[in-house]
Amino acid sequence: MAAPRYEVERKHSRYSLDARAKLSAGETEITVRTVDVSEGGIGVLSPVELAGGSAFSIELVFPTMQDLFHAEVVTQSRCGFRYGFRFTEIDEKNKALLHKYERRWGIRISAAGA
Repeated sequence: MAAPRYEVERKHSRYSLDARAKLSAGETEITVRTVDVSEGGIGVLSPVELAGGSAFSIELVFPTMQDLFHAEVVTQSRCGFRYGFRFTEIDEKNKALLHKYERRWGIRISAAGA
């Protein structure tokens, strides 16, 4: 049986993530709610419309963790007010925080939920 379409298209497993995050670009700051995260990017719900290809810094604290996670992102997809961001810059410290969250607390999202 062939793999589901989304499994083939995705490079990284996604994990459920419900946290408040801050998007920043210059003087602009937008509080968003995260939906999911992977090694390649993060999904959020935004209260305002964002232009495709917009670059932001994103900051959040993973649930049950204390360290601030920070990465540079760019909008990659949109469905209503749900946006998918691709990580464009993430240092080793923040990659380690992401991997720690995925290992300890992350609930993997199946392809059927994609």
